[in-house]
Amino acid sequence: MHDPFDITDCAAGAEALAVLEGVGRSYRSGAVAVDALKPLDLCVHRGDFLAVMGPSGSGKSTLLHVLGCLDRPTAGRYLLNGHDVSRMPDRELAEVRNATIGFVFQRFHLLADESALRNVELPLLYGGVPRAERRVRASEALASVGLEDRVAHRPGELSGGEQQRVALARALVKRPRLLLADEPTGNLDTAAGGRVLERIAEESRRGMTVILITHDPEVAARAGRTLMMRDGTLGHP
Repeated sequence: MHDPFDITDCAAGAEALAVLEGVGRSYRSGAVAVDALKPLDLCVHRGDFLAVMGPSGSGKSTLLHVLGCLDRPTAGRYLLNGHDVSRMPDRELAEVRNATIGFVFQRFHLLADESALRNVELPLLYGGVPRAERRVRASEALASVGLEDRVAHRPGELSGGEQQRVALARALVKRPRLLLADEPTGNLDTAAGGRVLERIAEESRRGMTVILITHDPEVAARAGRTLMMRDGTLGHP
């Protein structure tokens, strides 16, 4: 198993999907600069399943936002699928994000007035996928998370676990290269969380690259490797 902190020749390797080279992220709070993420190296290979643990405020979500191209690093370079996304124009970055990355958050971020099917279709709509294909792929994605009988239900008509599975189907419907999950079971009971984790683990076994943020050791145990965030730095547990 490779060392995720050894980026020697990582950027040029065919197995490397996401490479952080001295990447940091700072914010300004008045006249003070706050280092939410201190410069770090990381090499994520295709098919890796990484869990990132750490206390609240340690930088876990900041790391995930940088990996997901939601935040730009203020230091270093980020290579995603062989492309330097650190300095891409916003429009091009949005296209890369929509084509390459799936997101699952603790809060479901579903559109309350739309059906489960329409919620799952949205990334394909933004990607310019024709309507007939969108419907087929969204239906298949919902079936893959066990919600084939809930396609017409709105979020308010679904349980919390069902809403999270809709959110997971929405992330998977694009067939992303990288799945990023930020506390995906944090609002769920044990049974519902277990179903979500098993579906994520299934995608990992099929070769999808997964990075999961969690504070729960039992959730982290589903991953192939666990890393630890402390005070904006990333290391071994």
